[in-house]
Amino acid sequence: MRWPARFFFTTTIVATVAFGMTLVAVTLTAHAPPLGLGLSVLLLVLEAGALSLGLVFAYEMAEALGRRIADPIPLGSSTSYTPRVCLQVPAYNEPPELLRDTLEALSRLDYPNYVVQVVVNNTTDPALWKPVEEDCLRLGPRFRFIHLPNWPGFKAGALNEATRRLDPDVEIVGIVDADYIVRPDFLRDCVPHLADPRIAFVQTPQHYREWQDSPYLRGLFYAYRYFFDVTMVARARLDAIIFCGTMGLIRVTALKEIDGWAEWCITEDAEASLRLLAGGWKSVYIHRAYGEGLMPLDFDGLRRQRFRWAFGGVHILRRHLGLLLGTSPSKLTLGQRYHYLAGAMSWFADPLGVGLAFFLLFTSPFLALGHPLLMRQLVGVVLVLPVFLLLSGIVRLLWSTHAAAGAPWRDVPLAAMVMLALNFTVARACISALATNRGVFFRTPKVRTPFRLGRAVLGTLPESVVAATCASMVVPVAVFGPPGLGLICAALLLWQTIAWGSAPAAGLLAQGIALTPARATFKRSPQTTGARPLMLSVRPRRLALAFILVGLAILLTPAIATSPSVDSDLQQALAAGPPLVPVTPSPGSSSAATTPAASRTLPSSSPSGSGSAASPSAAASPGQRPTSTPTASASPSPGATPSHPVPSASPRGTSPPSPTPHP
Repeated sequence: MRWPARFFFTTTIVATVAFGMTLVAVTLTAHAPPLGLGLSVLLLVLEAGALSLGLVFAYEMAEALGRRIADPIPLGSSTSYTPRVCLQVPAYNEPPELLRDTLEALSRLDYPNYVVQVVVNNTTDPALWKPVEEDCLRLGPRFRFIHLPNWPGFKAGALNEATRRLDPDVEIVGIVDADYIVRPDFLRDCVPHLADPRIAFVQTPQHYREWQDSPYLRGLFYAYRYFFDVTMVARARLDAIIFCGTMGLIRVTALKEIDGWAEWCITEDAEASLRLLAGGWKSVYIHRAYGEGLMPLDFDGLRRQRFRWAFGGVHILRRHLGLLLGTSPSKLTLGQRYHYLAGAMSWFADPLGVGLAFFLLFTSPFLALGHPLLMRQLVGVVLVLPVFLLLSGIVRLLWSTHAAAGAPWRDVPLAAMVMLALNFTVARACISALATNRGVFFRTPKVRTPFRLGRAVLGTLPESVVAATCASMVVPVAVFGPPGLGLICAALLLWQTIAWGSAPAAGLLAQGIALTPARATFKRSPQTTGARPLMLSVRPRRLALAFILVGLAILLTPAIATSPSVDSDLQQALAAGPPLVPVTPSPGSSSAATTPAASRTLPSSSPSGSGSAASPSAAASPGQRPTSTPTASASPSPGATPSHPVPSASPRGTSPPSPTPHP
C-alpha cells in the first residue's frame, strides 16, 4: 500500500478510536436514570457499529487507491488451454429484439470451442419465446434453445436444469444477462485463468452502455462502478471476491460439488461463491470490462434491483453466519471471512442512517421547544455522530468516486444523489431479510398524473414526506432552538432534506431519459417493468410498527408531559460551567424567590444532582408545574438560567464535541 493510502487509513483509525472513546466516556460517566442509561448503552452499540462500518469503507478505499492489482496470469500466456465452454443466457419474458442483439454478439466470440444455451424460463407467451427459438435455429448448432414454461426456483432453478442438460465434455459455464453485448475477446482472455485447477470461478466487472447523454444514467453508471472499482479490487487481494453472475465463468466440477445454485436465495450467484471458497476453491478477478448491458431506465426499476441485492446479502448472512464467524467447519481464510462478513454488514449502514435520521427528526421539535428528553445526557453526542458519519460519507463519495471510478467532478454529485436515493430502499430490504425467509414480489401500482414532478413525488412518497418534514423543521430549530445546539440540529436537518430528497430528484431525472431504439426495447424488459419486492408481510409489518411506536412513546412521553422549566436535571446537564453571578433581587420580587438563584453554584457541587433548590412556590417537585403568581418569580436578569436548554461543556456530554473529520 502506498504511503498516502497508509496515512489516510492510519489517520482514520486514530480519529475513529478517539471519537469512540469519547462516546464511551460520555455514556458511562453520565448520571442517568436506569432506563435512560440502558437506552444510552443501546445507542452506544449502534454508534459503535456505525463507526466500524466507516473503518470498513476507509479500508476499501485505501486498498483500491493505494495499490494496483495485477492479473494472476498474464493474458495470452495459456492460449493452449481451450476447454469446451457453455455460455448460458437466462431470460424471463424478455423482448425477442433484446435477446437477438445479445445472441448476435455471442456468435462473434473469438474462441474455438463453445456453445450457447438460451434458457427461457417461466415465459408462456409464444410471441416472446418463439422468435428466440427461431433466432437460435438461424444462428446454427452452436446455439441451444431451452424452454421451461413453468419452472420452480426462478433463475437459479432454470440454470440448474440447464446445467443438467450440458454435454459431458463441457468444463466451463459462463453467465450472460439477456441485455449484454459481449466483446469478442471475452472467452479468449478469461478462460486461460481457469487453467489452474484450483480456480473455481473468474469474474469481470459488470459494465454498461448508452449512459453518457443522461444526467441520471451518468450518476447511476459511476455509482455502479464504485463496487467493481473499489470494493472488488480490495477483496481480490485476499481472494475474497463474489461471483456476480453475468460476465463470469465458473468450473462445472466446482458447481456440481456444491450441488448447484441455491434456489432459496435471490442472489444465488453471490451465495455460491461463498460456498465455493469455503470448500477450498480459489477465484480470480479481472479488473477489465468485456461486455456492456443496460441500466434500469426508471428509478422504480433501480429500487427493485437494489432491494433484491440487499435482501439477498442479508439473507446470506443469516444462513451462513456460522461459516463467517468460524463456528462451522470450512476452509475460509481470515481475510475471506472478514470481507464476506464486512460486505454483508455494510448493508446495515443504510438502516442505521435511516434510524439516526428519524431520531433527529422526532427529537428536534422538543429541543426547539425546550422540552427534556429521556436520553438528554446524550443529545449533544447523538447530534455529533451524524456529523461524523456525514463527513465520512462525503469524503468517501467524492474521493473514491472521482479517483477510483474515474467520474468527472460534474458527475460526482449525480453519483452521490443516486446512492443517497437508495438508502430507504436498502433499509427496508434489510428489515425484510431479518424478518422473512423469502422475498415477496408484487407489481408496482402506476402513478396516474400528467406531471413529471407529481409522478416523482408520488412514486417516492415516503422519502418525499420525510424530506418535506425535515425541510419544514430547519428554520424553527435554527431560530428557536438552544444556541449552538439548535444550529447543529438545523444543519443536520438540512442535510437530511437533501439526502431524502435525492429519491424524488432521481425519479424526476429518470423521466428525462431519451428513448433510443435499444432503450425502447429494454423498457419492455422485466428488468424495467418486473415485480417489485414487498417489504414485509402484513403481520411482521404490524409488529415492526408496534415496536417503533413503543420506542417513540418511551423516548418522547417524558418530553411531552414535563414542563421545560421544572426539570432541574436537564438544566444541570446543560447549564454553563462557571458559577453564576449572584442575582440582585428586583424591588418588587420576593426574597424567597430570588434566594435560590443567588446561591446557585456549579451543578457538580450539588449532592442530589440538581443544580439548585427552588422555592416551593417556583417548583416544589420535578413533577409539579410552576405557579403563575407574580411574586413567586424573580425579575429577568443576565445571570438567570433560561427556561430552555442551552449547550454547555458539561462532562455529561450534552454539548457536542468538535466533529472529527472521518471519511
